[in-house]
Amino acid sequence: MPLTPIPGITRLRAFQLGLESTFKTPVAATRRMPWTATPTIQPNWTFPSADTGTLDMAIAPFRKAFDVTFQSVGQLFANDVPTIQSAGVMGGITLSGTPKTFTTTPHSTSQDVFDTYTGEWFDDASASGDSWQCTGGVIERIQLHYVPDQGPIDATCDWRFAEAVYGATPTGSLNVDTAPVPMFMADTEFYVNDTYGAIETTKLTDICYEATIDYVNNLDIKRFANGSNTRFQVQNYGRGERVITFTLHGAKQTAWIAEVGKWIADNPVERFWGLKTTSTVIAGSGIPYSMDIRIPGYWMNWSALEVNTNTAIQLEGHQIYDTNLAYPFYWKSTSTRAAL
Repeated sequence: MPLTPIPGITRLRAFQLGLESTFKTPVAATRRMPWTATPTIQPNWTFPSADTGTLDMAIAPFRKAFDVTFQSVGQLFANDVPTIQSAGVMGGITLSGTPKTFTTTPHSTSQDVFDTYTGEWFDDASASGDSWQCTGGVIERIQLHYVPDQGPIDATCDWRFAEAVYGATPTGSLNVDTAPVPMFMADTEFYVNDTYGAIETTKLTDICYEATIDYVNNLDIKRFANGSNTRFQVQNYGRGERVITFTLHGAKQTAWIAEVGKWIADNPVERFWGLKTTSTVIAGSGIPYSMDIRIPGYWMNWSALEVNTNTAIQLEGHQIYDTNLAYPFYWKSTSTRAAL
């Protein structure tokens, strides 16, 4: 007699996304993401704070505001970069050109609009109703890790959704890209310059061992009481104080030692950082897949590290809004992504 396997196989999990036209109005997923994603669905059941004459809880709990969060983890591939830019940096941008470019330069003196996504999470137990459809999705935090083994950049994204439905039917016939183009640490050049006009002109040659970018939105989660038709749901998002940090582990070469001098100087010295990742794979028209990030800011912290048999220097910088550049962060990607 054949034995039916127990459902819920880890390898059969899937996380798929679709760009919403209207906030919280679900859409069919259009792209299966090549990441491991773990949901946290929290209706925040709470027992009443009452004296009940019992040593144990005796009154049924009640619900409060709904929290729906995911963390996606995986390698960064060129055609997935626009999704992260759209959901986590700024909305209202479209892919343009051939191959496609997607440029996000978030505003600092005003609030950018949000692109929101419907997310689907399920495994082989979805046929029995074990699946989640989450709407109103945005990214609260993006962490990029330029790894010391020179492999693909790691991307960790903290997602927040406005609401979730259990037992929804996932969109079928979607598959991950089986031949994606990785964004490699090995293909990345690192720059530090003194002026905004010279950004990405002075390369740190044979210096960078490892680097990270930590982009935190600090979103303001808006919930309004509008009657039972919207009970417990997130109704909107507000922009919070954006915090972006950039860290680089560098060998004790002259140029990197000079950066320590600028960090310890009596007066603050603004720095202009650039990270250019250029793939060896051509996206089209002789143009390679690529990613370009630029950040104005100041070095804030120093520490000593050990890298194999050498000591190294880690500097951590904090972004600012630079009035000459008119942005606090610049992220341009080049890919063959047809649409968000």
